Amino acid sequence: MTKPIWDLETPRGRILPAALAGLLPVIAGLAAAAFVFIGPMLNALERDQRVLSASAEIRSTSRALQRDILLMIFDADSREKTGGRLDARVPQFRAMAVELEQALSPVDLEKATRLRVTHEALADGFAAVIASVRSGASTADSWAVQQERVLANEIPAARSNDPVVAEYQARVAATTGDLRAMFWMVAAMSLILFGLGIATATVVLRR
Repeated sequence: MTKPIWDLETPRGRILPAALAGLLPVIAGLAAAAFVFIGPMLNALERDQRVLSASAEIRSTSRALQRDILLMIFDADSREKTGGRLDARVPQFRAMAVELEQALSPVDLEKATRLRVTHEALADGFAAVIASVRSGASTADSWAVQQERVLANEIPAARSNDPVVAEYQARVAATTGDLRAMFWMVAAMSLILFGLGIATATVVLRR
């Protein structure tokens, strides 16, 4: 009479228990690796990506606003349209400064505060130029406001933010590389643990 496939007295009957036993150390190893290494790395990556996204976005928006400010001063034909765009985007720029501060403050509160302050001053400069143009001031006078309130504040804003963008680009790239290496290490460890588990279970089941 043929014995059932799950009969532990037959070689094939030992395959499933051995495989299941081999999975136990794999699961335990993956859980330990996730808890000790991967979880903290993912948390750090998420934080760094948030800072990078906020700092890169505010830099891009700053450049776009500066272009619109020049159009506002020198291009009378598009002034109304440009002004409407500025009315919408300058408050967004202020909100971005607050968002950047919130993203960076858990890591470096002093730098986060400095970034917010410098970018809020730049936003005030944008608003001053808009008010100057709409008040009917001459092009020369509005340009002078741009130099005194926008350019003068853009330099410290850029000097405080550009290093943050560069730093967090490097940090995100490094952490991503570390996670990739960790993935392959965990994969290799899983294969080794699986093999050891099967070998151990097979020896035990043969007794």
